[in-house]
Amino acid sequence: MNNDDIKCISLFQQLTGASVRDCVISKDSAVFVVSEGELGRAIGKGGSAIMRVKDAFKRKVDVVEHADDPERFVRNIFSSIEIKNLKIEEADGGKVAYVTVDPRDRGAAIGRNGERVKLARMLMQRYFNMDLKLI
Repeated sequence: MNNDDIKCISLFQQLTGASVRDCVISKDSAVFVVSEGELGRAIGKGGSAIMRVKDAFKRKVDVVEHADDPERFVRNIFSSIEIKNLKIEEADGGKVAYVTVDPRDRGAAIGRNGERVKLARMLMQRYFNMDLKLI
C-alpha cells in the first residue's frame, strides 16, 4: 500500500465513517474494501455517503464488503449479479473459485474491458491466495 492509497482510505473514512481495509485506485475508478458490517455506513442513508465520495474522487466508486470466508467474499464482489453456482476447488497446486452466472449477466460480471473480473481475481489472490474463473 502506497502513500496515495493511505490518503484515499483516510478521505473515504472521513466522508463515510466506515472503516476501510483496502483500496484499489485506477484512472477511472476506485474500489474500497470495507470491514464486515460496514457496507451500509459506507453507502449512507439514500446513498448520501457514497455520493460524497464520488464527488470527492471524481470517478466511479465501488464498495465491497470484506468477508473472512472466500465464498462470501466472492458473492460480495459480485453483489449486483446473481451467482448461479460457486465452487472452490483445488487445481494446479492452488485453489480456484469457479463462478457461474446467467449468460445474460455475463457482460456485467466481466465488466467494461474485463475490469470487474480482473478486480475480483486480484482481490481473491490478495486475500485468499486463490484464482477466480468466470464460467
